[in-house]
Amino acid sequence: MSWAFLTKLLEAVTQHSTLVGKLWLSVLVVFRLVLLAVGGEAIYRDELSGFSCNTAQPGCENVCYDAFAPLSHVRFWVFQIILVTAPTVFYLGYAVHHLSRRQTTQKQEEEEEEPMIQEKPQKSPDDGAHDGRGRIRRDGLLGAYVGQLLVRSALEVGFLLGQYLLYGLEVPPFYVCRRSPCPHTVDCFVSRPTEKTIFLLVMYAVSGLCLLLNLIELLHLGLGGMKKGKSPPAPPPHSKHLQLEQMQKQLHLVQERLDLALHTSGYRA
Repeated sequence: MSWAFLTKLLEAVTQHSTLVGKLWLSVLVVFRLVLLAVGGEAIYRDELSGFSCNTAQPGCENVCYDAFAPLSHVRFWVFQIILVTAPTVFYLGYAVHHLSRRQTTQKQEEEEEEPMIQEKPQKSPDDGAHDGRGRIRRDGLLGAYVGQLLVRSALEVGFLLGQYLLYGLEVPPFYVCRRSPCPHTVDCFVSRPTEKTIFLLVMYAVSGLCLLLNLIELLHLGLGGMKKGKSPPAPPPHSKHLQLEQMQKQLHLVQERLDLALHTSGYRA
């Protein structure tokens, strides 16, 4: 994946997300992608070569390491990032498709109607420069946005449980192996267990932070929906054009009647 494509993708996501969603995206890029690419690759580079057992039996170390770490820490976190980001990418594709269809429909309706008085569109109070909550509602994307948030939160919870079941809360300094073809109970030693334990806890904290941001965003959207429901609904732009058209017709009829009355009075005089 090229950096140009990633940059365009991030820009598109920020245009169709709320303030909390942009914060989640920053945490994803800084604390997950960059931290995993820079720190994780260096820390876990010798995870297999630095794993040694007190035996010379061929194949024993490989079998014991497979029992110690059924899935590599780095590969687990890469898989987690891909799956957690997938709902957002699918939502982005749906949003682009939905908005393009909506713009096409609006253009067709404008071409069919006669040109009326052009008014500048007024921004709603929720359409701030940073929070796209009002834009999401106006574009009809609230349901899809909440759906991808729920899926993303469920994936975060699932990966947190999976990480705990696979690795626990620490990387032990040694591991007791009893698998074949080891001739007897073998003690295996892990390289840099303390450093790997710290990094493991950091990844727990990042996953918990992302899950917390998802819950805050759901609460943010819910409170915004309650405030929106209490405020009186604004008339749609189409009804405003109809009102202007009716007023113009009424003024035109009044003017015709005045001209007719003036013409009749002048003729009698």
